[in-house]
Amino acid sequence: MLLLSSLVTMSFSADFSISSVYVKNGNQEDNYKIAIEATIKMSEEQVEILKNGISLTFSYTFVIEEKVGVAWLEGDNEPKTYNYTVSYNALTQQYVVNSHRHKKYENFPTLSLALAYVAEPKNMNIEIVNRHQNRVYRGGVRLKLDINELPTPLRVPAYLSKEWNLDTGWKYWEFAPW
Repeated sequence: MLLLSSLVTMSFSADFSISSVYVKNGNQEDNYKIAIEATIKMSEEQVEILKNGISLTFSYTFVIEEKVGVAWLEGDNEPKTYNYTVSYNALTQQYVVNSHRHKKYENFPTLSLALAYVAEPKNMNIEIVNRHQNRVYRGGVRLKLDINELPTPLRVPAYLSKEWNLDTGWKYWEFAPW
C-alpha cells in the first residue's frame, strides 16, 4: 500500500512540475533574465470551478541564496513573486490570463493555451543584491497554485485536498562566480 501511494504521488507531481530554467545576463550587473518551462495540469474539479467564474492564481516565487559555510542563506535578497490569474469569460468563451507584475491581460480560446502561457514565462527579472566576491550564489524557483486567492468557502476544502496542493517544490541553479 505504501509503495502504491508513493507511485501516485510521483505521477501526480509530473503533472505539475518545472522541467527547465534558463538564465541569462540582464541589462545591468547582477541582474538576470529568467525563462521557465513548466507543466500545469489541473483536475476536472479545478477546471469546473474555473468555468463557473472562479479565478485561479498561480505564483512563481524566486529566491537568491548565498552559501555561508555549509548553509544557504537569503541575506539581503528578498523573495520575488510573479502571479498569474487565470479566469474564464463566459460571454466571449475565452480564458483570460492576468500577469500581475506586467499588468497585462491575454485572451486564449482554450484552457490548454492559457496554461501554456502561464507555464512558460519569459523575461522574468531577478537581481543579486549586495553580491560578495568570494561567495557562491544560487537561485531557486517554485510554482504553486495560490489557495489563499480562492473565495473563503472554497479554501478549507482546498487546504484539506491533495488535489488542490499544486506545488512544484524548489528548482535550484548556481550562478557562475565572478
